[in-house]
Amino acid sequence: MVIWIIGLSGSGKSFYAKKLAKFFKKNKNKKVFVIDGDEVRKFITYKLKYSISDRKQNSLVISDLCRYLEFKGYIVICPILSIFRSHQKRNRKLFKKYLQIYIDVPIAELRKRNNKKIYSKKNVVGKDINFPDPYKSDLILKNTFSNDYKKNLKKILKLINA
Repeated sequence: MVIWIIGLSGSGKSFYAKKLAKFFKKNKNKKVFVIDGDEVRKFITYKLKYSISDRKQNSLVISDLCRYLEFKGYIVICPILSIFRSHQKRNRKLFKKYLQIYIDVPIAELRKRNNKKIYSKKNVVGKDINFPDPYKSDLILKNTFSNDYKKNLKKILKLINA
């Protein structure tokens, strides 16, 4: 199974991915692998920049990595920007079981919070690059950055039937 968690930078993708991974390891004794888009860029596709072309290439590398790990029997959780609807469509065909979760946070809120100082940089998705509505998300979560995350986590687990 591949759980693709998408949203803008700072929306909480990695936070939810870590919570889900912890749940699967602790409660289901499953092999889980989190493929964080930021980490892939840091260790694997580090030569790529942030142009649209490089972003497409990075996205495809991440999909291929997810495919390999799914083949090896892992539950793969992938927090990633995922701005290409064509790649989201491709994922639905590529993986045996694919769930797409969109974490929706207003860009104004993310710019105000700017935790990683992302929105102070150039070539940023949501600021300089359009973030299109995702293609057929299985679940859309509103993240208010409060203790409501437990309710959102329950919604994810219900979707997964865990």
